[in-house]
Amino acid sequence: MNDWLDHVLSLLLVANIVPILPVVLDVVEPVPRERRRRVLLSALLVGNVTAVAFVVTGGSVLQAMGSDINDVRVAGGLVLLVFAIFDLLFSREQRKEPLSALNDDAGSSVAEVGLVPLGVPMMVGPATLAAALYISEAHGVLVATFALLVNGLVNGALLISAEKTVTFVGRGVVRTIGKVFGLLLAAMAVSMIRAGVTNMVAAQ
Repeated sequence: MNDWLDHVLSLLLVANIVPILPVVLDVVEPVPRERRRRVLLSALLVGNVTAVAFVVTGGSVLQAMGSDINDVRVAGGLVLLVFAIFDLLFSREQRKEPLSALNDDAGSSVAEVGLVPLGVPMMVGPATLAAALYISEAHGVLVATFALLVNGLVNGALLISAEKTVTFVGRGVVRTIGKVFGLLLAAMAVSMIRAGVTNMVAAQ
């Protein structure tokens, strides 16, 4: 049981959304308030379902494609970097455009927003996938799935209480923090790309 707890805690350290919560809230700000929580939880669900699918099939699929986790790091880093640059450089009005369709077509638009970039790779990124895949290969799919489930429940609770937190501290403060974390998100994306490329070169 202690081993299971250790793996759950290690995944929580990697995959908790606290560091990116201001960015996540800033992304969904244009979404109508009554749909915002649904979008956030949908994104979290998409991310965790993707992670479980990756744990079950990821190793063999990557091997069959001639890829590895470093390719996932580089690809996820590029997606995060593009998103972070867009978020930092463009105004709130311009950033509303990709989400404006939510007012007209809740089903498909929520799915698209939930998939990229909120669900993957923001809430569930290459670091989470790599950690979950490592746990799966070392201790089995069941342990890795359990760790992802606990992590998803914790992050879900954080998302549910996020709006109250915003109301308490003020949206202006959250926007400012979001911009700072947007810059950190860009730095993290560059770090992911660098790590992936470095590992690729070292493996040659």
